[in-house]
Amino acid sequence: MFEEFLAELTKLRGKSVLVTTHMNADPDAVSSALIALRLSELYGAKPCVTFPQGISKLAREMLDLTGVMLKYCNGTSTEACFVVDASNSVQLGEVWSTCSSVPLKVLVDHHLPGNIAEVADLKLVDPTASSATELMVMLAHKADLRLSPQEATLASSGIYYDTRTFSYASRYAFKAMSVLLDWGCDHKRVSKALAVRKRGDLSLRMAVLKALSRLKLERACEDLLIVTTHVGSFESDVANVLLSLGADVALVISDKGGALRVSVRTSDRALSKGVRAYDISLLLAEKLGGEGGGHEAAAMAHLKVMPLEVVVEEAAKVAYGRASRACSGR
Repeated sequence: MFEEFLAELTKLRGKSVLVTTHMNADPDAVSSALIALRLSELYGAKPCVTFPQGISKLAREMLDLTGVMLKYCNGTSTEACFVVDASNSVQLGEVWSTCSSVPLKVLVDHHLPGNIAEVADLKLVDPTASSATELMVMLAHKADLRLSPQEATLASSGIYYDTRTFSYASRYAFKAMSVLLDWGCDHKRVSKALAVRKRGDLSLRMAVLKALSRLKLERACEDLLIVTTHVGSFESDVANVLLSLGADVALVISDKGGALRVSVRTSDRALSKGVRAYDISLLLAEKLGGEGGGHEAAAMAHLKVMPLEVVVEEAAKVAYGRASRACSGR
């Protein structure tokens, strides 16, 4: 799989390449973009990176922690797009208008295939991987590309973040971490930084408490608890916290000033009954307008702008309906 993809990367030679990922890029997206830059350079391309709507606070902290510098695009022409950690075009925001028109589209992703995979000329999509970073590390390793210790440390933050400190790690995650350690990764530094942030970040603690105060609770399939709420930010982190507090399906909506996002999480108990986050995100997008995608246990829906109270109500109905159908074998 990796060898075949790398053989096709020779098509990047001599081209100006725009590397990009989903909006508000998290550590997995930023780490993947870094390796995409290095791979493109290795194959003779002239790459730069752009992050639609910037990067998340945590990703910025990881960049500051490691001191890794990225080459950002400055409006130059683009002959190819290298997309990482994104399955649907809506996740790229305005950048998609550029990527959709270039003659060569490259995709590396770990989500279930979306519309970007449908149009990509060269793609490596593996939903069994727990992060995009681990796929990119394996590609770099197979290509004999060695990251610096600082870059390897940043890459480890992507794997730590998306696997929830290896709670949901795939076989590639452990292989990739072994490679990163060989490259000088300081994983203890990353682990400590993430743990401290999780416990003490004031903004995150406020978001969790606000989400709890707005919580809508439903019960399905006798023992599945479905919660729906909304926050201004940290929707994915809040959804994870809600699962840790006992929810089986958590839907957390955020309004990003003209863009609505719904982070969906499902517990092992919900998954055992056939209730998948991916299905819920797709149903939400179909009903309210937008795009959904992700994994069985974690997914995201990007919706058309509408009143928050409407989305909260409809999200609760969709999740309850999907859970009820799954439990009855439909």
